Amino acid sequence: MAEPVAPPRRNRTIDEIERSLAIFGRRNIGVLLQQLSRDFERRARGTLQARGHTELLPSHQVVFRSLGRNGTRLTMLAQQAGMTKQAMGQIVDDLEQLGYVERTPDPEDGRAKIVRFTATGLHFVCDAAEVLDQIWREYAGLVGARELNHLQDGLLELLRGARRRSR
Repeated sequence: MAEPVAPPRRNRTIDEIERSLAIFGRRNIGVLLQQLSRDFERRARGTLQARGHTELLPSHQVVFRSLGRNGTRLTMLAQQAGMTKQAMGQIVDDLEQLGYVERTPDPEDGRAKIVRFTATGLHFVCDAAEVLDQIWREYAGLVGARELNHLQDGLLELLRGARRRSR
């Protein structure tokens, strides 16, 4: 028979440890968000790969999420994603090599470049929109459309608040 585990340092009681474990299991929202993110990525990636988008990576999402139909400067993409211009440049390089985006001169500033979708990139956006809508319907079927809308609203509010506090 195994010996009981001794309380850790700082003289914690067994009751404190049990309460802490219960809180840890109940309040660790990050684990739930990670698990849902993995499920979402698995569903989206599998369907998009079946549609021929086999070389895209999850890291490429930051460009697709922020890139408008008329294009966006690299510096703006980086700012919106909360990353360095260099890191965003590497992702854009990848997408450019894959044929999803292109860089064109900025008509307002000859030194700057605008990142734009190619025809392949726009095709991907349309495919991805269909897949996202399909996943949304699947999730709504699990918890109800109203609950899913409330969840999304709550997560957006939580994200906005977290971003404000981190500044």
